[in-house]
Amino acid sequence: MAASTDQRGPSGAAPPPPAWLDTKPLPIDLLPAGTVLHRIHRSTLSPVFFGPGKGGSPTNRFDSAGGRFGVLYVGMSLSGALAETILRNPQRLMVAASEITSRAATELRSQRDLRIVRVHGTGLQALGTDNSISTGPYEPCGQWADALWDHPDQPDGLAYQSRHDPGEICIALFERRDLTIAIDRTRLLTAILKDVAVLLDRYGKSISPSA
Repeated sequence: MAASTDQRGPSGAAPPPPAWLDTKPLPIDLLPAGTVLHRIHRSTLSPVFFGPGKGGSPTNRFDSAGGRFGVLYVGMSLSGALAETILRNPQRLMVAASEITSRAATELRSQRDLRIVRVHGTGLQALGTDNSISTGPYEPCGQWADALWDHPDQPDGLAYQSRHDPGEICIALFERRDLTIAIDRTRLLTAILKDVAVLLDRYGKSISPSA
């Protein structure tokens, strides 16, 4: 008997934004001015970068599909930023030392309140999507970023579950003219190595010895 060619279960891709999206209020949470946001980045680069940059093609999950605005990715905690940056291959038990020595951790703060769309939990049904928007292919996510950018509620970005640790919430901030992000402090990961090692241990990971 021939095996069925029908796919079992969902496709894994988030549905596109529904036609009614701009007629409904968005599930928005307020982040007060001064809320600490965490970013892990190459130490040679600025921590405040709304990508993909002028003329660049969409690269990351919620980059504008139309290239109309930049997006800054941050974590609500150092652990979330770490998971999204250096724990992208779950089958690796050790993190290369070079992944640590080349990066820094920066604490950022917005100069004003941030209105963030809740693209997780109860917000999923309110928006007409599911959590594959945080875990599935990127293509629909860029459409969602554009749709939320254009929405009459004019949010500053969206909050979503980390793909690599769903217990952590990450934020994609939209580049808007009145949005100013201040750098609070930057530390090399090598300067906070004990803290990094503790976080990695929670995930069952360790740092490989230098070559």
